[in-house]
Amino acid sequence: MTSFCLVHGAWHDATCWDPVVDALRAVGHDVVAPDLPFHDPATTFDQRVEPALRAIAGLADPVVAVGHSMGAGYAPAIAASRGGSPLVYLCPGLGPLRDGFPWPPARADATCEWDRAAAIDALYPRLAPEVAARLADHLRPMAPAAGGRPPSRPPAGSTAVVVSLDDELFDPASERAAAREKLGVAPIEIPGGHFPMAEDPAALAALLDRLAREAAP
Repeated sequence: MTSFCLVHGAWHDATCWDPVVDALRAVGHDVVAPDLPFHDPATTFDQRVEPALRAIAGLADPVVAVGHSMGAGYAPAIAASRGGSPLVYLCPGLGPLRDGFPWPPARADATCEWDRAAAIDALYPRLAPEVAARLADHLRPMAPAAGGRPPSRPPAGSTAVVVSLDDELFDPASERAAAREKLGVAPIEIPGGHFPMAEDPAALAALLDRLAREAAP
């Protein structure tokens, strides 16, 4: 049994992880998927991480921190809080956005928010309509953290980078190169788009289970 903390990305909430949570729990793992306040422009980096630190307080070590997209910027702090627990960057955006990606415009308070139909077209083109609709129902604004993010430090524990080969937001070649240059890691490449937790949750859960076993002492 392993403990997992699954961190959602921008515009989404913890419900995007529900199928993976169920799959990991079905094979005996302890799993939490906290909601982080990425929608609130007044919250600092530390305030955004705090719900995750509370969520893992009762979990046994090691806690595998899995950060998806924007959440990958916060997962290292979660892993570091537990003595360098294993870390998984999932579709992390280590490099630039794809050219032409229709990022929604920022508002006066620095938040940005998707039109529902535009989000379904841009973010979820590979997903079944009912799955895309469920994710879209939970969309909310996104804002950068107040005060910015602290400088990143090399992870102390084992680190994996997972790149989706048809990621709608990030070019796999750029992600591949950035994983090697920034983290010294050869990425794991999987089929599918930016939301593997919704496109193929069983396969993602199996991969996370394998990575946890490989990282175990």
